[in-house]
Amino acid sequence: MARTGKRPSLLAVVFLLCASGALGQVVRGEGDFEFFLDTTALPGEGGRTLALFQLAIPSKEIHYEEQDGAWRAAVSVFLELKRDHETVHEKGLVIRDSREARPVVTDLSGFIYLSDSSTVAPGTYVLTVRVEDLQRRKKTLFGVLRNRYLYSEIDDLPLEVPAFPVDRVALSDPVLIWSRDAGGQFVPNPMQIYGLKNDTLSFFASARVPPAQAPDSFDLHVSIIDQWGEVVAFRTGRTAVSGNRALVYGAFDVNAFTAGNYTVAVDLYEGGEPRASSSKEFNVAWELLNWQKPRRDVLVEARFLFSDGEFDRFRKMSIGEQERVLAGFWKSIDPTPHTAFNELYEIFRHRVAFADNRYREGGKRGSLTDRGQMYIRLGPPDEIVQESVPFNREDLSEALDMLEDRYKVILHSTTKGHGTEQAMLRDVSRLTSRPFRGSGIDTGGFELWIYNQRGEPIFEQDRIMTIRSGMRFLFIDMDGIGNYRLIGTSEEKEGF
Repeated sequence: MARTGKRPSLLAVVFLLCASGALGQVVRGEGDFEFFLDTTALPGEGGRTLALFQLAIPSKEIHYEEQDGAWRAAVSVFLELKRDHETVHEKGLVIRDSREARPVVTDLSGFIYLSDSSTVAPGTYVLTVRVEDLQRRKKTLFGVLRNRYLYSEIDDLPLEVPAFPVDRVALSDPVLIWSRDAGGQFVPNPMQIYGLKNDTLSFFASARVPPAQAPDSFDLHVSIIDQWGEVVAFRTGRTAVSGNRALVYGAFDVNAFTAGNYTVAVDLYEGGEPRASSSKEFNVAWELLNWQKPRRDVLVEARFLFSDGEFDRFRKMSIGEQERVLAGFWKSIDPTPHTAFNELYEIFRHRVAFADNRYREGGKRGSLTDRGQMYIRLGPPDEIVQESVPFNREDLSEALDMLEDRYKVILHSTTKGHGTEQAMLRDVSRLTSRPFRGSGIDTGGFELWIYNQRGEPIFEQDRIMTIRSGMRFLFIDMDGIGNYRLIGTSEEKEGF
């Protein structure tokens, strides 16, 4: 299939996503840790459909404890499928994993999995999946008293179970495979990712053939199509029919594929005539960090890079597509593109690590707090005026006076070349109100961050010209428990 039309720009492609149903798409659990769910429909008998549910929980997300000379984990899984508020399928069990040594794999290539299925009538359903780590109890008082564990879930996921034709060949979507276990059974790949830790795409698909039309075999065409619609790999063969069933199996080496989204498309032919076709998306990722980083870390990074609308589209992308987008962004701002080392990305990573360690507030990671985000964007302040609990209004008034400098910067477009922004100063001494005063600020402490000039910003949107007056940011611990909120700035800049 040839690529047609004008190739879209990078930014246009990055955020072009089509709406699609959940069935057949990888879904991530949300909560205290990460797990993956893949759902596939296979043709059943009598007009019914076999709904296949495959679940993968990365071992890096699970707590292992040493017990009787072995390292053990225990995870409970609850799965419920409903139609019109009536439960049609329910499964609850505990998965136990025992190993001679603590798992050393810290990426997505190590996981425990569960496969379950139910034969149902075609139609609209709602699926709920809840996974609990039975060796990690919640540390809150409520969690201890109620015997609650750390958990993640997929809640009320709409599923459209398709109807397969009964009068002609019916072919399921491909089911992605990670490997085969020691007993020869397929190990599923609900994460739908290949590349660095597994460079072989494997899959199977199931076909049902009306008995009166059953041939001995079908001609098989399998294509791998990239995100541009171009066929990057193609293979032909034959698949035998036994009774009224045919099993299609295939494998492709993905070493030559770049990071991003792909589709494996399967077509069955008889006597040169097409009989059935199906397809499945998968993605390829080659960066080690993208295999190791939890989803929440990738989203933290993207939150700094993209606008709200771009971020919402980014979070729905596959791992491989996210890798392509992030790599493209960092490459576009690499100060030394002729080298393999991106200084700005390394600065960003170190700042995130420092913020997570220094500015954590309760259960909120430091890079998501107000102080952590300011540190990541502008670097360390030149001075911090800090008052610990308790403080009085006189201390706060002095901080507000330092915050409200006589001059404010009004931003204008750059006309003198890269890094030389024009600016003009406006006298704000006649302002009648002090917008950063308010009630409820007599408890806790405060921090006033002072940047003598403009700090050390990573991103272009943060490189504002404040050479004369500098920048000041006031954080207040409103409730006295160490949760600092940004309540005032010397800048009229969006995002501050």
